[in-house]
Amino acid sequence: MDTLTNLPPGNIMLQILAQAREGTVVYTSRELHIGFINDAMLRIWHKEDSIKGQPLKDVAPEFNEFLPILDRVWQNGEVYTATDTLANININGVLTPTYFDFEYRPVLDADGKTYAIINTATDVTGRVLAWQLVHEKEAQAESLNEELTSANEELIAINEEYQSTNEELVETQQDLQQLYNKLNISETLFRNIFEQAPVGLAWLTGKEMVVEQVNAPMLKIWGRTANEIVGKPHREARPELEGQPIFDLLERVFATGDTHENTELKVWLKSGNGLREAYINSVYTAVKNNDGDITGVLIILDDVTEVIAERRRREVIEEQFRLTVESADMGSWYVDTHSRKLTATNRVKELFGFHPDDEMTLDEAIVQIREDYRDNIVEIFNAALSNGEKYDVEFPTVGYHDSKLRWVRAFGKLYPAEMDDAPQFSGLLMEITESKEDEARKNDFVAMVSHELKTPLTSAKAFVQMLAQKALKNGDDFTEGSLQKVDRQIEKMQTLIKGFLDIARMESGKINLDRQHFIMSDLVKECVEENRLFSQRHQISVKPCGPVQVYADRDKIGQVINNFLSNAIKYSPNGKQIVVSCFITDAGVLQVNVTDEGMGINPQDKTRLFDRFYRVESKHTKTISGFGIGLYLCAEIIRRHGGEVGVESEMGQGSTFYFRLPIG
Repeated sequence: MDTLTNLPPGNIMLQILAQAREGTVVYTSRELHIGFINDAMLRIWHKEDSIKGQPLKDVAPEFNEFLPILDRVWQNGEVYTATDTLANININGVLTPTYFDFEYRPVLDADGKTYAIINTATDVTGRVLAWQLVHEKEAQAESLNEELTSANEELIAINEEYQSTNEELVETQQDLQQLYNKLNISETLFRNIFEQAPVGLAWLTGKEMVVEQVNAPMLKIWGRTANEIVGKPHREARPELEGQPIFDLLERVFATGDTHENTELKVWLKSGNGLREAYINSVYTAVKNNDGDITGVLIILDDVTEVIAERRRREVIEEQFRLTVESADMGSWYVDTHSRKLTATNRVKELFGFHPDDEMTLDEAIVQIREDYRDNIVEIFNAALSNGEKYDVEFPTVGYHDSKLRWVRAFGKLYPAEMDDAPQFSGLLMEITESKEDEARKNDFVAMVSHELKTPLTSAKAFVQMLAQKALKNGDDFTEGSLQKVDRQIEKMQTLIKGFLDIARMESGKINLDRQHFIMSDLVKECVEENRLFSQRHQISVKPCGPVQVYADRDKIGQVINNFLSNAIKYSPNGKQIVVSCFITDAGVLQVNVTDEGMGINPQDKTRLFDRFYRVESKHTKTISGFGIGLYLCAEIIRRHGGEVGVESEMGQGSTFYFRLPIG
């Protein structure tokens, strides 16, 4: 017995049910709350999507007669199936008789108790009405024959008694004409419903199975016109079926009277001047006269080629995804957000140091994250669960069995629940140990080179300052000016070296945050005053946020504000306004903005501005120095504080760089 707990990740099964042609609804309680209903069932019931989550008796009281049956299914856990069943559908306030084939299938838990019922239904009104018309026609024909016989007997009696008159003969002739008209009306009604049925219908008569009548949907499926086939034996009218099982099946129904059903039968049908591969669902039923003799066969047919093609496309996509994941040496995982149950592939278990046969819980996996990363990863994971955001992190694991250090990248997404089931948080995991080791070696090299450069630069700066003072005393203005320019270049080199060292320390995990409580508006004012000294060609103003206290590394947050201000100065024309503001957002966090009136940023550059070594390349930025590490450092500092950075900008309209921090 299938259960809802065996659904694949991402509710793929529900996505399939949602696209099924067959109406499907899932009741998730004994009170028959509607946990899931697909579009096909909504169309059948003539209801809106808003009925989800409500009891069946409240949203569809016209189905109350079926409630006792559903309750028995819930109690005894047995499947209930019915065909050609009448139900009154409420269409715009009018109860309309409709016929269904339906099934109530209980979904049982491990203890054999029902916790859901899957109700599938197919509207067979066209089929039932067609059959009713056939039977009514047969009954009417029999009744008319009896009336005609009675009328003939009356005529004979009248003739025998020599008591008939011309008026009586006229009346009898009128009665016969009325009976004949009734027969014509009955046949016309039958033919109208036959032609308007939404499925393919064809009526074959006699042992030769002459095509007596065929409707438009059937002609479209067969790839024929009425002139090509009506009045001809079926075998002669459709030679493309030779060598296929259709003719034999129809002859067997005509010979035995037994109904035959085909499900997803593969056939080759006429299409233009050639043939097309098709899949059909069909029913072949013998038609009998009043004496019970078989006079023909009725064909009811539905072309399900597109349904099967779509199913196969989904299967191919799923298989391609599986092969892609396996070939990339990745593992997949998903977490039930209510129970926090983790389901992981063997590759995921391996990256956490577990054996394939081991049961690995979410808590056990978290314990294997290296301690210095654990709290931060858990915080990001929980935030992604709460906010429904994408999850993309890198962290080291220490193997459960082998204690081996591995670096992994985990990325995923929260998939909201489509019914009473919990949302699922799922994604992929891949090993990045080799690239991390290469990165560590590179960072060590950068740190070593940067450290070695600091000493000679410090000495050079001291000598340059001494020479500049000497030139000043001697009145050598040219030499003094030149040495001041050299001194500024040395300061730029020292700033770059400090940035490289900060990156190396940060990515090796050696950078520490010296957190303390301080007032953000005080720090903002200090940074603004400092930058006013360096650039008096811009108008820098402050919109303070009041005495809001934060708990953070004051020096490093100051480094972020100074970097934002420095960029605003570099990328804005002289004389333009730069505004620094801070405020509390609706989410209850502190936001600091630095807004300029500069050149703005292209949309394609905004998403990468905070990447390491990324610089915007344009004719306006060619003369502006830098290695693209400042904004990367800012993003890392804020991220380690549990905050976020961002930018809002339009070309030619300036930019606003901002960061957000928790208050505390």
